[in-house]
Amino acid sequence: MSTATKTKPEVKEFTCARCEVTSRWTEGLGAATPPNWVKENGLYYCLVCRRERAIDEAIAKAGDVSTADRAKLRSAAVVDFEIARDPDRTEGEIAKAARASIGAVRKARKRRPS
Repeated sequence: MSTATKTKPEVKEFTCARCEVTSRWTEGLGAATPPNWVKENGLYYCLVCRRERAIDEAIAKAGDVSTADRAKLRSAAVVDFEIARDPDRTEGEIAKAARASIGAVRKARKRRPS
């Protein structure tokens, strides 16, 4: 007769510092953070908030711009973020993730230093 006791699986919990969404993982995460999350200065950020932070940074750098220019900056910032996040993806994959055109991705790749 076995007297082995079941142990509760270890649950890792991550909370996004910006939106406060929580991701819980049981055994086998295999990484320090959930997929597509990052840890910066001890804080975790989900993919959605990482994109939003890239947008906020681009708008802050631009300063006082019109509403139309802000919309263009938002779109370009997301494309740039997606290219930087995984530059080996195809233009179609990046365009889909950024909700942009393939032409916008091509233009952004040309802007980026090699």
